[in-house]
Amino acid sequence: MFSCSIRRLASYSSKRVLESSSTTCSTCARGVSTSPAVRALFNVQDEEDFTDRVLKSSTPVVVDFHAQWCGPCKLLGPRLETIIGGKGDKVHLAKVDIDDVSDLALDYGVSAVPSVLAVKDGKVVDKFVGLQEESRIEAFVNRLIGE
Repeated sequence: MFSCSIRRLASYSSKRVLESSSTTCSTCARGVSTSPAVRALFNVQDEEDFTDRVLKSSTPVVVDFHAQWCGPCKLLGPRLETIIGGKGDKVHLAKVDIDDVSDLALDYGVSAVPSVLAVKDGKVVDKFVGLQEESRIEAFVNRLIGE
């Protein structure tokens, strides 16, 4: 398993947050489709957004804590999107850039990225850290949604 340490978080977090406030939504910038398969994918903007869209969600949510500078994150992201996209409305994917929402990463004890949490009924029920094979991600998601 590969993961990136977040020692860079403390030195870059305030600078990155200021930079990110003037940029466009990364989902829009990437041109992510709003077809039913990926409608359940969203980028968390701040702690209030996380509370509303993740903790208060009646649908289970996989939370992907990642960073733009993290190589393993760039490989894991598409795997998560593909697997969760194939589950329809049974599960959502929340993407949290730790440089943009660093307090949230600290609140959830994220010490390396990628870190992935399974949230159901507002509680963390499972997690993994580092790049995973598709079969392990599929099993992780299936446990979350009871398949």
